Amino acid sequence: MTRIQDKPRRAPVASSSASPARSSDHAAPVRAPADWRALLGDRTPTPVQAGAIPALLSGRDVITTARTGSGKTLAFLIPAAARGIGMSAVRGMRPEVLVITPTRELAVQIRDVARELGMTAGRITGGITPGQTRSEATGKGLISGTPGRLKDLINRNELSLAGLRYVVLDEADELLSLGFLRDVGDILRAAQQQSANNGHLQVAMASATFPAEIRAVAERFMVNPERIDIAPARSDDAGANAADVLGGATGATHLLVNTTRDQVLDLAADRAREVLREPGGCVVIFSRTKSLVKRRAEKLNELLPGEIVSPLEGNMDQKKRERTMALLREGKSRVLIATDIAGRGIDLPEVRLVIHMDISSTAEDHVHRSGRTARAGRPGTNLVLLIPEQRALWQNVRRKLPGALHPPLTREESQIDKEIQEKQGQGRGQQGPGGGRQGQPRAQGQQPRTQSAGQGGGHGGARSGQVERPRQGSQGRSDSAAGTGAGRVGPQRPRGRGGRR
Repeated sequence: MTRIQDKPRRAPVASSSASPARSSDHAAPVRAPADWRALLGDRTPTPVQAGAIPALLSGRDVITTARTGSGKTLAFLIPAAARGIGMSAVRGMRPEVLVITPTRELAVQIRDVARELGMTAGRITGGITPGQTRSEATGKGLISGTPGRLKDLINRNELSLAGLRYVVLDEADELLSLGFLRDVGDILRAAQQQSANNGHLQVAMASATFPAEIRAVAERFMVNPERIDIAPARSDDAGANAADVLGGATGATHLLVNTTRDQVLDLAADRAREVLREPGGCVVIFSRTKSLVKRRAEKLNELLPGEIVSPLEGNMDQKKRERTMALLREGKSRVLIATDIAGRGIDLPEVRLVIHMDISSTAEDHVHRSGRTARAGRPGTNLVLLIPEQRALWQNVRRKLPGALHPPLTREESQIDKEIQEKQGQGRGQQGPGGGRQGQPRAQGQQPRTQSAGQGGGHGGARSGQVERPRQGSQGRSDSAAGTGAGRVGPQRPRGRGGRR
């Protein structure tokens, strides 16, 4: 079992015997450590940066598993910038660095951070026209993008990987859990084939969790990767999940309040109003369906006069989504209500409070949600608002959480009325809020079912957010790109019924 601790722990992950041996002749020149520290400015390296950057600078493949908000983005960008990789303009769409992300927002965020480091950076995602894509990506040394669009352009021979030296899988667990297993494998395989003349293609993985599928990808595409775990000590009851779920906002205060369907929205507004009395900061509220996000945003705008409540969900077009993120980062909007998309790598300024108005489908989703607050050493609070209809789902999520993320136990949460759970789609044999069996997400490739809900309840329906989702039944293929016939990577989840992990 992997031992997890506060300071970096380095451990090799066995690689496939079919993987090519590393050749020192192909290693990129490494600058002095002072160079990479200078890229941090006056900031002190976080534990994940102190552990991962030297290993990546040495040419090693690296897997970092750390709580959200721990500085993983700079941990994988600085080693490229410090060696001059991705810093210069290139011809056409032929990047030296490729960062694969599960969401458009995360791709844009990584592009912007790379530009701050002086890298020439663009993005390839859905939501923009072919002309905008060419303008964004042509001549850029670093490209961040979502799997479906990247694979499409690779198959069309518009995106060349012949000059590639460095690949990053960011939020690797989410890339895999969203059904991108085949797309990611095809992209990595094409990258290794096209860049073979460059020597060893360095691969980095960054994530908050490390499920078995990621280990399989590591064995297939990485050469003796160094595993760096950064997380707090955990209680014994969470030890069984140590290899899969790591700590989210471990520096935060974790609270749970039992409430009702009719009161949950008013309670959320009261708590948000409380923490926003002082200038600055923001609140992130999670709802599990797009329709709930829309309705609750309208109601919260009425309940929080003087505040701009910004919704973020999958039906919004790209311009609206980018405008929403700009309002939040500029401090003009201080309340975000979103589906789980916002829980994956999005870095918002000083999130003082995260409110879970709906229980997440899995413990891993709860970890990512929780990681929006208490980032970079700041304080923050995670608040679970638990209605009776979601107690069974919460019980399932709680038992799989790291000990550091457990709110104090309440008497009411264990009092589960099975008839109510069944009416809300959480009873045995019923479809749960994520569209699968009780406490479990939908099977891969299954389309969501969205149910209508009232102002504070209606906790059924599908978990949603803006991701480049594969086509139904494609097992990870993109909508616009045919598979390469290279086969799937790692163990596959069963079709039809069943959970994600």
